[in-house]
Amino acid sequence: MHSLSCFFLLHHHFEALTTSSDITSIDSGNINNENMSDEETITTTEEVNITEPHTDDLPANSAINPIEDESHFIYDEDSQRLTCIGSNYDDIPQRIIDLYARKTKILDISKNHFRSLGCIKNFPNLEELILDDNQLEDTQTRFPKLPNLQTLMLNKNRFQDIYKLVDQLRQAYPMLVYLSLLGNEACPYRIISTSSNETDLSAFAQNRLEEEYQRYRHLLIFRIPTLKFLDAREINSNERRIATQLGDILYSIAETKQKQPSTNDEEKTMSKKDLYTPLPSTTDKHRGRTSISKIRHAYNGDGSQGNKFVQDKDL
Repeated sequence: MHSLSCFFLLHHHFEALTTSSDITSIDSGNINNENMSDEETITTTEEVNITEPHTDDLPANSAINPIEDESHFIYDEDSQRLTCIGSNYDDIPQRIIDLYARKTKILDISKNHFRSLGCIKNFPNLEELILDDNQLEDTQTRFPKLPNLQTLMLNKNRFQDIYKLVDQLRQAYPMLVYLSLLGNEACPYRIISTSSNETDLSAFAQNRLEEEYQRYRHLLIFRIPTLKFLDAREINSNERRIATQLGDILYSIAETKQKQPSTNDEEKTMSKKDLYTPLPSTTDKHRGRTSISKIRHAYNGDGSQGNKFVQDKDL
């Protein structure tokens, strides 16, 4: 009896322990779930914070962080030089003009997209203007008058008409001393490779190019007598003497050749249409026509004048 009572007590104690362990495991599970939800909430919050935009990371031309006019322009007070190189500008902002135009003597806007020079007229005191590697050409470029300009760099642009260009320069810049036009079609100077593949033609080609380039130099020296340096080469006394003697003749001959009409395919076609032809230009069916053909005719001597002066005694 005593042993049976002990058995029941042990069984009841075991059931109580099992139930409490189940409760403990459930509570720990709930705690783990709560911890996981908190971690997920923290992670989600961190992800949201990471995706927030920062103005420092945005491009310079965005709406949130707009570009300022003077950000690419650098002005040096000591040399009075304003520089903006390789910034894709096609005009100078008005704010820059208001700040620096009057006190700038050297302006360098190389490697941009300038096609016209209307903004340059706001820099009346310029002495040096560098316009290398832009998109200046004959049709749209008008050079503003700058009475103090002495150096003009126009390398690697799109000028083709040397005569029109020279006339503009000599009128706009009466004090021009340094001029460079390398890299334009108007300048005949070309660099010839000295590799082995071109050794056979290099001597002949160099002679021809040198002659053409020398005529180009004589032309510019004659038309702009204030020049002392042309295309990074100093003008010597011999060049100036030849330019004085032949410059006007070379200019007249070259100008005459330029004014000659071109002989392209369309003009050749039009000239062929203007050639003389015996055929009528119209084919109006109501207009009378002349025709030529053979007809049968037997000659009987009537109306003949062949024996007019032959008498009977001559027979």
